Amino acid sequence: MRFLSLLLLSAALPVAAELRVENLEAKRSEWETYRFPLFKGDSAAIGRINTYLHAVVLNGLPGRFERSPFERIWPKDGEIRGTNNIDYMIDGRGPGYLSLSVTGEYTGAYTSTGTFTYPFDLSSGRPIALEQLFTAAGLQRLGESVGLERGKRIEAFLAELPPPVDATAELDEHDERLETQREMYKDCLPRRHSADLQYNRVELRGNALALIAEGCAAHVVRALDDLGEYRNAIPYAQLAYDFSPYGRCLLLEQRSDCQYPADLRAGGAYHGKIDSRYAISLVLGGNVYASSSYFYDRYARQIELSAQNVSADRVRLLEGGDTPAVFDLHLQPDGSLIGTWQQEGGKALAVELR
Repeated sequence: MRFLSLLLLSAALPVAAELRVENLEAKRSEWETYRFPLFKGDSAAIGRINTYLHAVVLNGLPGRFERSPFERIWPKDGEIRGTNNIDYMIDGRGPGYLSLSVTGEYTGAYTSTGTFTYPFDLSSGRPIALEQLFTAAGLQRLGESVGLERGKRIEAFLAELPPPVDATAELDEHDERLETQREMYKDCLPRRHSADLQYNRVELRGNALALIAEGCAAHVVRALDDLGEYRNAIPYAQLAYDFSPYGRCLLLEQRSDCQYPADLRAGGAYHGKIDSRYAISLVLGGNVYASSSYFYDRYARQIELSAQNVSADRVRLLEGGDTPAVFDLHLQPDGSLIGTWQQEGGKALAVELR
């Protein structure tokens, strides 16, 4: 393991004068390589960032493993299913935020590569969602603008394709490729033209917000997707009118004292106890790609949860298994969570998390 010093913060910040990251690394073969961050610092915020990332990506808690931090995700001996390699990149950092991307290759029914982005508020250690950065009207305008640009890109590509061949004609390989592309992009156009940014990855860069949507092709025809992913980078200065007070403070004014607007839909890591006795770590996935789970700290074994009835200040989480259980949690003004955990047929136990 080696250390990389990242000068992210000024001395006035509550988290640390200097945020460092330890590179957790492993190599199983020439093509099975793994690298992942462990952020170093004394604040609770840094601990929350580590807990969130390690639970969502590595299926474990920071520092709680037998042989390797990656042992829960890499293929088991004699099998191919699992994560074959993983790496990360710091996309942007400011006085009040940290944004990183994690790219990995996974083998299931087939091998595929994917990238996921994770922007964090440095004062709280919580993930940042677009809904926190923008007013409702501003987010709608942003979605419409991005959708219009992406729609024009697809329409321009379709306009350059040769006219369709006669329906009765026999298609050669070249014609089949063109017709597959035509149908693929026609089908994709309404989705990319939509103002809905729910499935976009979010990168907070030095002076611009980047929104990335996946390409139009399914895995089996990915080689035909000449347009690839859809990336739109908008300078913060152009978004000034659409930002919420938090968004302006964090990204336009580049301040470290911004008041994080707590919202359970953004997700986050929480630590506390069930029944004042059982120490747990709870992770709310937040976005559509990240799953929720919790750990009894004594055992550090991940227990998956499915979320229901998620709102800005309330969440209901279902635990499966032989004896199902339910978390009912409510967000407090100070950012903590209180509520209950109850197994089927059992007594409701008090939960307090921060």
